[in-house]
Amino acid sequence: MPEAAGGPPRTLAGKRVVDLSQFIAGPTAAQYLADYGAEVTKIESPQGDRARTLPGNAFGSYYARSFNTGKSSRVLDLHAPGDRAALDALLADAHALVCNLAPASLAGLGLDAATLRTRFPHLVVTLISGHGQQDPRPCMDTIAQCESGFARLNADEDGTPRLSSGWPVDMFCGLHAGFATAMALLAPGGRGCVVDLSMMEVAMATMIGPAVLTLAEGGELAPPRGNRDRASAPSSIYRCADGHVYILGGLDAYWERLRPLVGGETAPIDERIARAAHFDAVVEAWTVAQPKAAVLARMRSLQIPAGHVDDPATAIERVRAARPGAVSRRLPSGEHVPAFPLLFDGRRPVRDASPAIGDARRPD
Repeated sequence: MPEAAGGPPRTLAGKRVVDLSQFIAGPTAAQYLADYGAEVTKIESPQGDRARTLPGNAFGSYYARSFNTGKSSRVLDLHAPGDRAALDALLADAHALVCNLAPASLAGLGLDAATLRTRFPHLVVTLISGHGQQDPRPCMDTIAQCESGFARLNADEDGTPRLSSGWPVDMFCGLHAGFATAMALLAPGGRGCVVDLSMMEVAMATMIGPAVLTLAEGGELAPPRGNRDRASAPSSIYRCADGHVYILGGLDAYWERLRPLVGGETAPIDERIARAAHFDAVVEAWTVAQPKAAVLARMRSLQIPAGHVDDPATAIERVRAARPGAVSRRLPSGEHVPAFPLLFDGRRPVRDASPAIGDARRPD
């Protein structure tokens, strides 16, 4: 990532990170460290990160290329003594290790938390696993969605559990792991530590949220609500003459503005939540006869939050039009590199393309 005076911060410049991870959570954590200037070396088996086998095109897997920008790649067979020694040399010279291999696999390689802490006391060791380093069970994003209770919290109105696409547990784990690693690297004194991240705990904290306190304090959860908001009503997706929109009309201030327009009745929020189907029907009776643009324009005039329900291709073009440089950057080869999703004083950090297996850093 190029650095320029007054440009995005490179707070982790000079920090060396070994990325011994695969798929999404670990690679994403290391990717964020690279975004802020860390020198990240991705360690891959001779077969490569298994994400490289997932769907893609001539440029490679869409998945591997989404979560490994800004890194170099080095091939090591950790079951070969010489390559295992090479990894130890890298760790001795590194400031941090990010790893999401299962605890049993780490133990078999002599890379368990206790051994790493003893052999490399200077190292920030970030270990991502399904249930914590004390539990050998493997885990994946969708398993964590199910075992954390999220799939039932997110269920259809008939109670059918629903998964969320986009690997939200992995993405939240990557954010937490990247943030924790950065904070440990920047802590005064430069001491190493073990960051032990459990996917189940992250799922509970980020995707179950207020339901945790509801249940822990003796409350009960309402039945599944599908697309309806659990904390307000009417707030949902509504049909229009030419598609769908989302309207968050259920907070008291918004309902007072929306109610006269749609012919709704006055009712406190608890009643509206309990009778959400009725209030949604009232709103949709108004929206269904109108085009989306007219509905959204009226919501803007009333200062009621609302938005398009777009397909991804339309959404990408909409965001690009609003934020130049957003979403992805096209290289001369035609390959796209995922864009960093925020600006610093109007400037966006520029990501290098993900490396091919065994390549140092591919030039743009």
